[in-house]
Formats: sequence, C-alpha cells, structure tokens
Amino acid sequence: MASLDEIRQQGSTLREVLGLATWPIGIRFCSRGEQCGGTGFKRPYRDLGIRVAFCQAINIARTYGWKLAIGLEDSYCMIGAEALGLTKTYLDYIDRDIPKWHTSDKGAMERIVSVMHARFLEPGSTELVLISPLDRIDFEPHVAVIYGLPAQIATVAKALIWNGVMPGEITYIGMASCTLIPYSHKYGKVQINIPGTGELILGRTESHEVSIVIPAKYLHLIVPGIEAVKRIHPYPLAKFSLYEPKVPKWYEELTFDYYRKSVDQ
Repeated sequence: MASLDEIRQQGSTLREVLGLATWPIGIRFCSRGEQCGGTGFKRPYRDLGIRVAFCQAINIARTYGWKLAIGLEDSYCMIGAEALGLTKTYLDYIDRDIPKWHTSDKGAMERIVSVMHARFLEPGSTELVLISPLDRIDFEPHVAVIYGLPAQIATVAKALIWNGVMPGEITYIGMASCTLIPYSHKYGKVQINIPGTGELILGRTESHEVSIVIPAKYLHLIVPGIEAVKRIHPYPLAKFSLYEPKVPKWYEELTFDYYRKSVDQ
C-alpha cells in the first residue's frame, strides 16, 4: 500500500490530469472494534440532523469535499446499510419486496436477489464506513471511487488495463449500484458502475456521470497508465480542426475572401 502522502498526491493529480468535476474519494470499511484513525469526520445524523443513503453520502463527499463517517444510525437506505455490513442480520423484506418494484419477471427477481447477496458484506461486519476526498485523506482506504464523464472513466479503465488490471464484467441490475463498492472490496476487483434507480433518485448522481471503483492497491498504476496509453487513447480527445471553413453567402463579409475583394476595389 502506498503512503498516505502518495495517495493524497495521486488523488490531486488524477483530478488535474482528467479535469474531473468532483473529487476522487477513498473509502474504508471499519470492522467492529477497529481503531480506524482519521479526524474531522461529519456524522450525518449527529452533525447534520439527517439520515442519508450511501450513494448520497458518496455524492456529498465528492461534491462538497467533506469527510463523512457512516454508521447504521446515519443510514436512510437499508439496501446500502445491509450491503456495507452495518445491519446485524440480512433483511428478508429487501429480498421479498424490493425486486418486485423493478421487474415483473420472477426469474429476474431471483437474479437480482442473487447478485445483491454476492455483493454484500457479512452482517454486522462493519461498524463505520469512512469516506474522504483522496487529496486530503488521513486513513488507509480499501477502495477508491472516481466519478466522471464516460470518456474520463474509460481513460482510467484503459490505464489499469495497460498495467494488466482488467475491470470486472459489468453486472447491471438497475438498482443498488452502491453495492459494487463493497463488492470491489470483498473480491479485490475493479468495477465500472452505471448508476441505478436509487443512486439517480436518492443520491442525485448526474445523468451524464458514471463511476469506477478501484481497490486501493491499484491506485498508483493509474497516472502512469494514462501517460502510457496516450498514443492509442488520448484524453482530452483532440478535435480535428485543420480545415478552412465553408460559410453561407450572407456570412461572407466576415471572411478573408470578402476582405480581399474590398481592398482590391
């Protein structure tokens, strides 16, 4: 694992190199009884008087630049809380009721439940989830999450592929997209996230955004990987501009040809 100074520098450089609109963030899953370290965290329920969905907490951290600590008492959405290992047991009503809102097909319902459980951490395994912008992080993250335009996230993925780290197969179930974060931590796999229903409605992720979830051990590969793939995958993408414009007749008086004719007369 890189030092905290190196992680902070990587976060700052990533935002600058890619022109990201929001901060890349680091996340740590603090197990019960663990001393996680870190200071200056806001607790949503204690400090803000609100409970938040996990996707919402991520968007607050990456947009406002805040450091947040999320426990069960801070959690609004129980799918996210269960996925993070904050609940003491599996919540049967999530399996029974939630899929019915998203599909009329029984086979698809069973698949949604199966996929969700594959992503969940063990019940009661987590006490707090720490979230911080990478460029000011003061704890060792388990995963990093970067939001951006599709071309920006593709560039990050391409940089990882250059170094032999292949993003996992994209599994889209149309909901509970936050569960890809504990999944990435659980299996050590890079995940690309297309925001689902809850994230768009509760979390307020923008409609043009996607994200990538990266185990922290791969963070140091991204910036050199971006440099390495520039020949085949430049970003920002160059626009072809080496041509002489053609304009309608009424616009000609603003062109060189019109000027030349005026001078000749």
